[in-house]
Amino acid sequence: MQSDRPPRHIVFGETRRTFSKRSRSILTAFLALAMSGFHAAPVHARDASSRNAQELFEALVQRFSRVLLASPTRSSPAPETAVVLLEGKALPLGPRLLSTATWRVLTQEQLVAEQRAVFIIVTQLGAQGPDILIDYEIPANASSGTLRVKDQDGKLVFETKDSYRSSSGSRFTYARLYGGIACRDDTEMAFRYNFYALDRESGRCARPTFPDSSSPLEW
Repeated sequence: MQSDRPPRHIVFGETRRTFSKRSRSILTAFLALAMSGFHAAPVHARDASSRNAQELFEALVQRFSRVLLASPTRSSPAPETAVVLLEGKALPLGPRLLSTATWRVLTQEQLVAEQRAVFIIVTQLGAQGPDILIDYEIPANASSGTLRVKDQDGKLVFETKDSYRSSSGSRFTYARLYGGIACRDDTEMAFRYNFYALDRESGRCARPTFPDSSSPLEW
């Protein structure tokens, strides 16, 4: 008995082409969805504690650039680069730091030899959880304290943890570094001593040597 239905013609080539097109369409849609999810995923910033010392000091100098690149007095020349002095627990960081076009790391001997008055002293730098704490002093503006450094969206952000202003502390620091050292005309320290101790604008040394370290009040 013959069927009234027309015979079916199975065209395997057409089936394969249809399946191939559908597969490509599904794959393209899947890849697009995956890529959109990739771009939408939040970027996790590094902890500040994972940054190297060079990055941290670069950011620190930028944070205080207005002070560290300012003249020691109203009429004296401004420093060309910021100066960093390491002391205490920060001393071992010295070999890991490279001077750049905007800041230099000096030893105490180098700083005294150049008779610098504008600089930042870093005495300690250490991790506290994901953050970094930095102990510092800037005698030129009589400031000191501790900064907390955080990494926010890939940028280092500074928060003041402790901050102090002490003119007597500044005098003690200068006396400790320069007490009994021969003064040289037109250096930062010559300008600084004349302006702050004697209230006059001059780079000519007011005395052959700076006051003894045991007499910081003369500063």
